[in-house]
Amino acid sequence: MADIKFNLTVDSMFDLCEVLETIGIESIAEEFDKEDLKAFQNKDAGSVGMTVIMKVSKFLIKKLPSAKDEIYKFLAGCAEWEDGTPVTVENMRRMKITQFIKIVHDFFKDEGVMDFFGEAAGLLDTEQPDSKNSVTGDTEIPTGI
Repeated sequence: MADIKFNLTVDSMFDLCEVLETIGIESIAEEFDKEDLKAFQNKDAGSVGMTVIMKVSKFLIKKLPSAKDEIYKFLAGCAEWEDGTPVTVENMRRMKITQFIKIVHDFFKDEGVMDFFGEAAGLLDTEQPDSKNSVTGDTEIPTGI
């Protein structure tokens, strides 16, 4: 069984968005609590690694059939064989189940993947201490004139 290495790029982010859209972004967000998101942001893979793998695995088992084409595209788009040749969607479709499971497992253990999801989790953290934001902050009407 040949090994695969992962290289997440901007295109990977867009492919992941297709997966999330297909399975429902709202439902994946429900799988993770605020502490999980903080751990992702802090790249603290050790403390949440197994929990995250279990949550993602449980979620994917439920949603896999509806998003299989998008998942193949995402994984193939960010993977290459150990000799540097790209993994194709057709390669994914024809893999033995044991190899596919190993790839998914290796994917979530990859340091670059944890960085990728950590940054993505940071984008989800939009909580603000007040009602001002970068759009409205400079349009505030001064009251002390």
